[in-house]
Amino acid sequence: MPFFSEGSRIYTIEEVNFMRRIYSDAVVLLDESEREYVGIDLSGTIIMLYESGLRDLGYMSELAAKLTHQKYQFRHPEDHFPAANSNMESADYD
Repeated sequence: MPFFSEGSRIYTIEEVNFMRRIYSDAVVLLDESEREYVGIDLSGTIIMLYESGLRDLGYMSELAAKLTHQKYQFRHPEDHFPAANSNMESADYD
C-alpha cells in the first residue's frame, strides 16, 4: 500500500501505522462484503480522510471502504448496471 509520495508530506511512523491499520480493516470490510476496489484508490482515500482531520479508526475504515467501492463502480459502470432493455439481446435481426 503506497503511503509515500515524494510530492507529499512525510508521515511519522505512528501515522503510517495508523493508516495501514485503516487499510487492513477496510480491505477486510470490502472482501467480506464481496465489493470490488482498487488498492491505490483505497490508499488515496485513506490519505484524503486523514488529511481532512478524521482520526476515528472504525469510522475511517468504513468510510474509506464505501468511497473506494463507489469510485470503482463509477469507473466500471458496465460491470454493475445491466442493459435497460435486456430483451434486445434476444431480438432476431434477420
